[in-house]
Amino acid sequence: MADCIKINSMTRRESNLFTNPSPQEVLVSREDATVVDLERRNRDASRPNSVFVELEAANRRRGQRSEMTQVLTLLLASSECSLRCTMCDLWRNTLSEPTPAGALPEQIRFGLRYWREQTGRKSGGTIKLYNSGNFFDPRTTPSVDDDEFLRLCEPFDRVVVENHPLIGTRRLFEFGKRLRGKLEIAVGLESIAPRMLDRLNKRLRPGQFFQFAQQLKEASFDLRVFLIHGLPWLAPMESYAWTIASARFAAAAGARHISLLPCRTGNGFMDRLANEGIFRPPTRNQMQVVMDALENDSRFDHGPVLTLDTWGLEPEPIELNQSVPAKTKSDATQDA
Repeated sequence: MADCIKINSMTRRESNLFTNPSPQEVLVSREDATVVDLERRNRDASRPNSVFVELEAANRRRGQRSEMTQVLTLLLASSECSLRCTMCDLWRNTLSEPTPAGALPEQIRFGLRYWREQTGRKSGGTIKLYNSGNFFDPRTTPSVDDDEFLRLCEPFDRVVVENHPLIGTRRLFEFGKRLRGKLEIAVGLESIAPRMLDRLNKRLRPGQFFQFAQQLKEASFDLRVFLIHGLPWLAPMESYAWTIASARFAAAAGARHISLLPCRTGNGFMDRLANEGIFRPPTRNQMQVVMDALENDSRFDHGPVLTLDTWGLEPEPIELNQSVPAKTKSDATQDA
């Protein structure tokens, strides 16, 4: 009885230390987001949220310079993902209604024009189609557009799309078989820490992920994995250890590319945890420590490609008492 009284008298902060947030709670918490302006939420289904060209490593061999490939990345404007993952803030860039048929092909055409203007290329390279959700979910990506997707992606050697292992898999494998280039599926594994599995609201267990990875391998499709470092409810050293373990697990499953992201505020629920002192975003230095450990791990000597996504990281402050030597012309040229 005394224990029940003690639990009932817990403060909100203390109870959140042990809670498993429901999708409904995550949804309600959006009103707490401090950086969201709903009036600026994209409502134009004919234009992508963002288009850019980047260089990305195509392979990794320790001690050798990686071969680089040009990548056209489109952050597509589509409807919101049906999941309510605890740490996700990508809903801010989604449409408020189901994606109209024909809208995404139009956005891709917009991106292709930009690609040709910037690179002068008509074929080769990689295209990434990120839609803040699952590419093979019919609500976010109408299946009637699949033929046009295949035609528009035909010039590229590699096509990368995001998708949850338990959503639209039949359509995924049919699409991949018809694609001229190599299909790569990007999966948000985030972490395999047992205490985090329910709290992530991913509805994905490590065994399900591993089985999906083997199915991709059998179909000759590639796998890209997103991991999140600095999750709440984990002590710093515990978070470090589980991020390393999660990367090793992803590599063992056959991931060609592992991208490490910092956990961040901005979706409402994470802002609430930060205000209550339960969550503190990782620093650049903490992220770099993890990346250094991965890059020096012999398990990754022959792949996968390892990248650090700095989106959401605050710049490190410069100490005012530090003297910064002036760079010579050759130094400045080398940096450029």
